[in-house]
Amino acid sequence: MGTAGHVDHGKTALIKALTQIDCDTHEEEKRRGITIHLGFAHMNLKNGESLGIVDVPGHKDFIHTMVGGASGIDFVLMVIAADSGIMPQTREHLNIMKILGIKHGLIALTKVDLVDEEILELATDDIKEFVKGTFLENAPVVPVSAKTGSGIDQLQDAIEELTRKVESKPSDGVFRMFIDRIFSVSGFGTVVTGSVMSGKAKNGDTLYLRPGKEQGYRVRRLEKHGVEIGEVVAGDRASINVVGLEKSDFRRGMLLSDKLLRETRMFDAKLEIFEPGVTLGMWSQVIFHVGTYEQQARVHLLDKTGVKTGEAALVQIHLHEPCILQLGDRFVIRSSSDEWTLGGGKIIDVSPLHHRRRKENIIKDIEKLAAGELSEIIAQVVHKLHRVTTTEEIAFSLNLAVSQINERVAKRLPDEIAKLETKDDILLFTRQQLDELHQGIKRAIQEFMKENQLAGRGVNFDEIQGSLKIEKNSPGEKLLRWMLQQQTEKGMLKEKDKTWQFADASGDVDQKLRSLIKVIENYIKSCGMQVPLMSVMKEITQKHRMNDKDLKQVLHHLTLTGLVYRVGEEIIDKTVVDSCRKKLIDHLLKENKGITVAGFRDLVGGNRKSSLLMLLIFDNEKLLRREGDLRFLWKAK
Repeated sequence: MGTAGHVDHGKTALIKALTQIDCDTHEEEKRRGITIHLGFAHMNLKNGESLGIVDVPGHKDFIHTMVGGASGIDFVLMVIAADSGIMPQTREHLNIMKILGIKHGLIALTKVDLVDEEILELATDDIKEFVKGTFLENAPVVPVSAKTGSGIDQLQDAIEELTRKVESKPSDGVFRMFIDRIFSVSGFGTVVTGSVMSGKAKNGDTLYLRPGKEQGYRVRRLEKHGVEIGEVVAGDRASINVVGLEKSDFRRGMLLSDKLLRETRMFDAKLEIFEPGVTLGMWSQVIFHVGTYEQQARVHLLDKTGVKTGEAALVQIHLHEPCILQLGDRFVIRSSSDEWTLGGGKIIDVSPLHHRRRKENIIKDIEKLAAGELSEIIAQVVHKLHRVTTTEEIAFSLNLAVSQINERVAKRLPDEIAKLETKDDILLFTRQQLDELHQGIKRAIQEFMKENQLAGRGVNFDEIQGSLKIEKNSPGEKLLRWMLQQQTEKGMLKEKDKTWQFADASGDVDQKLRSLIKVIENYIKSCGMQVPLMSVMKEITQKHRMNDKDLKQVLHHLTLTGLVYRVGEEIIDKTVVDSCRKKLIDHLLKENKGITVAGFRDLVGGNRKSSLLMLLIFDNEKLLRREGDLRFLWKAK
């Protein structure tokens, strides 16, 4: 529960009357008689549970502290003094509560000991008129006096009754807790406190201070309302003793999380303006608040040229410093001078593209995000990535738990999104991407078989993957493997030795290509001891009205079938090489000494180029070993 209301309306005194805990613990607060910092207390309920209470400042100068405290509450205790009635911060606090998505609350009409029955009745009527149309419209109004104790029991009963209606926050998401206090305890080290916004944490867990370095900190001890416990969950006020965290590592606006959540300086949101007489233009400088985070920001209107009091707009907000945000987080904006709370809203995309132009299709997509449920938002992220992704990547993009994404994916996805469950992941992709992959495989096999008719095999996985420009070890690679398996099982492809070709492929070689093989083979043989010239082979190919790719196939085929030897781009007839190899071995065995390139040339009757090429072939075969300019048989001592 969190308090709300104008300064000096008795919030802190009321909390003390309810709990016997004084939330004004700072010297300046005692001296000035107003709450400056967040105060914390707890109230024991009759059912044995304990209710955490956040006492927020009512003074306009400390609205930023109020927003930080209110961000983690489940319901509000709106405090209005009977002798003062509705005041500026009463209105501001109610607007902030609405913006933060608070749906439950009750009203304490304080200081009733200072007014008569007639004033009390008028004050009650004013309050009912004030809250009409808000989440407090049907909330109980309980007259109380912290000074005399009048109405305190009735207020306690009303609070307890309300706790039974408020649903607990789900604890299955990412653990997040904005830190509102940090201090050192002798013998324990650093302790941080805050309201757990989502998820859960237990002793021994590793938590991360974000935004910041990627160092993990171990949880040594957990407390709730001053009592050591083993686990804290969403909705709890928690104290966490973390090992290794220094106060100097912390700055206001940081949070603890159980994952390395993604930082952002830019997000899309739906913004509402409630401050009277305010109009925001296309670009506006504001102060942005979420949790305990507070930073200068620029608001860019996307679907309007201006937004006035009572209106809403789709916006992209640019932060001066990084922040950790999550889909659905509520935020508040104040004027750049920090004088007024202008409005606030709900975050709909924490990792958007930079909308430099206000294109109609972009606005429609953002409208879908703003109105859609999680499955629609997942679909938008898949579309935005333009590739196969995983539920884990989607969760990281949205700063949500993978379990939340998996649960939603299992229930429903828009028709244009498909999924594939593998051993390790759940893959997500559009049906258009699936069709494009099918066509891409077909095209890759067609191109390979056309350019490699003489290869005597189908196309292997790496060749298909390279043709489609799919990254290795990516979700796209997993989908490709699945697609090849599916097309093989359906009889569209046939697989042999981990290569694929079309099921109806005959293996016949084009007659023109067969003719070119014979002509090139004859030319190579005719060169004898000379190295065949590539320029001549290209001329022959052109005369047959074929191209360099066809020549490449032919030479590759001649090499694979053992008709030629090849080193780099140079080739030579196999029969010539085999004959010269025998002459060389006989010579080296007989002479029992090394031979130079020139000596080998004279021995076989070739030229220097062909002789050097053959010696390189023999080197690669490990037939020869080199010592300076001489070559010896490997087995010769």
